[in-house]
Amino acid sequence: MKKIFRFAGMGALLALFLAVGSTVGFAQDPCEDYDGFGALDAKIRGNYQSIKTLPTAIEAGKQYLEKYGSCDVTKDFVVWLKPLIPQWEKQVADKAKEEERSAILARYDAAVESSNWDAAYAAGNEFTSKFPNDEVLINVIIPLGQIGLLESAPPKKNFKYNSDTLRYSDMALAKLQNGIKSTKPSGEFGAFQFQGKREDVIGNLIYSKAYIKYWAQGNKKAGIEDYYQLTSLPGIQKSNPLVYETIGGYYYEDVTRIVDELKTLIEQLRTIEDEEARVAKDKEILAKEALLKGYAERAIDAYARAYSVTKNDAATKAYRDGLYNTLKGLYNVRFGRETGLDAYLATTTAKPMPNPTSDVDPINEVKETETPANTTTGSVSRP
Repeated sequence: MKKIFRFAGMGALLALFLAVGSTVGFAQDPCEDYDGFGALDAKIRGNYQSIKTLPTAIEAGKQYLEKYGSCDVTKDFVVWLKPLIPQWEKQVADKAKEEERSAILARYDAAVESSNWDAAYAAGNEFTSKFPNDEVLINVIIPLGQIGLLESAPPKKNFKYNSDTLRYSDMALAKLQNGIKSTKPSGEFGAFQFQGKREDVIGNLIYSKAYIKYWAQGNKKAGIEDYYQLTSLPGIQKSNPLVYETIGGYYYEDVTRIVDELKTLIEQLRTIEDEEARVAKDKEILAKEALLKGYAERAIDAYARAYSVTKNDAATKAYRDGLYNTLKGLYNVRFGRETGLDAYLATTTAKPMPNPTSDVDPINEVKETETPANTTTGSVSRP
């Protein structure tokens, strides 16, 4: 009885072994899987001609090459398919990149148009990072190089965007001054309210830098260099009176400072009894007066140019009158009189403008009979 059960178990094991051996020995050859490669063939052919369905064709193509790429029966199709896979992948990647590009530009345009500067810089930063060589990049960065000016000016006095503005203005200026071509039929650069001719955009970017440095950051020397650069460049900023008024104000601060120093020196002179000491102090006063005249002359030069480019109409009358009154005070400091101002202004503006970063030379014209000069900040008279 035991033998019967033992042989029965052995029969079951032999049956299992034969079944496994049959499976291994008679597995289907992939190159004979006509249904398999036929289905993938159909999926590839049905999807490769549209960019929308191309990813499906790519995936099916990769499976086809992996399973049937070495079969003789698929040789012709493999020769056609294999070089196309990387081309299709590039098409899909390029399409995704273009969609990403368009989406960023759409966000950027909406932000700039609505003056949402946080969103504008976010989109602009992303576009600059991902598409640094894109032909429209110049139009993206030009507004970003001027936003700080709009926000810094009163009444806002918002300095949040100044660092980004300076960075992008330098980036845009480098491209514009190196002759980058416009992408617009009009030949202009920029976008929305920041769009214009090359020379005007260059001027606006430099003016933006100048204003931020001089007024917002208090770096007046750096700002004045940019303001002075505008005076010799073509474009709308060359005739902007605020450019020249700022340079005039830069000198005027020194005029005021020197007047105060002169007052102190004159008061000191009044208390000196020793003749030798009085002579020394008097020489010191004469030197200070000569320097005052030098700064006054420079200030007149700048204010005269501001006055000359300001429109003579009702809208600007108050501003123009203010410039003229300032000029009268400075002219009196420089020459000790009020007559002859208009003729002097005409000859001054006909000359090249001095560089405000250069040293101011004293003007030694003091005579023994010279009358004291009245200034806009008080009179200076030596006892």
